[in-house]
Amino acid sequence: MPDHLAGKGAEYPASSPIGQALPDIFAKLDRWRQDFGSPLLIAVSGGGDSMALCRMASLWAKASGASVHAVSIDHGLRPGSADEAAQAIAWARALGLSGEVVRLDDRLAQGGLQAWARQARYQALASVARRAGTKLILIGHTWDDQVETICWRLARQSGLDGLAGIAELAINPFAPLEAPNLLGRPLLGLKRAELRAWLLREGQAWLEDESNQNLDFARIRTRKLVGEMAAQGVDLARFIRLAATADALRKAQEQATLDLLKRSTLFPSQAGWHLDAATFLAAEPVFAERALGWLIYSLTQADHPPEADKLGRLRAGLLANPTQRRTLGGVVVASKGDALLLVPAPPRRGQIACLTPTAQSQWARLFAVSRQPHEFVTQ
Repeated sequence: MPDHLAGKGAEYPASSPIGQALPDIFAKLDRWRQDFGSPLLIAVSGGGDSMALCRMASLWAKASGASVHAVSIDHGLRPGSADEAAQAIAWARALGLSGEVVRLDDRLAQGGLQAWARQARYQALASVARRAGTKLILIGHTWDDQVETICWRLARQSGLDGLAGIAELAINPFAPLEAPNLLGRPLLGLKRAELRAWLLREGQAWLEDESNQNLDFARIRTRKLVGEMAAQGVDLARFIRLAATADALRKAQEQATLDLLKRSTLFPSQAGWHLDAATFLAAEPVFAERALGWLIYSLTQADHPPEADKLGRLRAGLLANPTQRRTLGGVVVASKGDALLLVPAPPRRGQIACLTPTAQSQWARLFAVSRQPHEFVTQ
């Protein structure tokens, strides 16, 4: 066992949740550093979750010799946001990390505020990661975030992908095709209350976001609902077990989907995909439709594959009339001889053409959406 793992039990009481978790978190960061290289980026808002992750990352970096760079995104949405971002980076630097603030100056006129903030935040992180040569960005999502996400997706009648919860390793959906990167969430097994109790013992301050009390946001309404369920005695751990079951089923389904793509002799062709039509369309609908979603996603910069019902209609149409060209999610799908071809659709009038995907970016996006992060790195 590395020295920086062996010493943690003595430094933090083994009976405390953090004392029990730190060796596993350090080992996880060691594996990710080995797999994805260094430096690692860490998103730091200054809130309790991100400061706990920042403090843990600093302890690990000092013990292992790794390089960690902190990034705080100033969305510019309220007075004082610049000061908060600067404070977060000041705390990160006091812990021995390098760091910077990225200011978002251009806000979209359309769409929900939180949706814009999320997309802009991950795009900004991707930009810093590309400049730093980083493949992995650490995010401070917790056990509570997992429960809230599952409840939110249950309310929206999500399928297996949604109910499987937040992935510990997942593609950054807003990174450019030519420079993809991953999001790593090492704190999914820890609760917010545990992290804040640890920060208090460590003498580490954090910021409280006033927007976390704003019920205009669906995320905050879901958080309030989860708190009410807990107060009524609902065992929230059942949601985690549900996610584990859904994740196991999803993995089995995804492996069958990958097997189908291999049997169909999938390969990149002319900035698109080429595969054997007969083999592919003869497969079980659930696997063929999932594969279509992956292939379409890999050729675009969308943050998720098309919806299941649209994929079902696409497959049914291909079976009914294979030679008819169909378009879904900005991708043209059609048969040509014995092959099924998928290529990006030409931009509509007034639209800006997307970047042409490369074979490398196609494989990276495909493996990432299928939650195969190691394949993602090695392609």
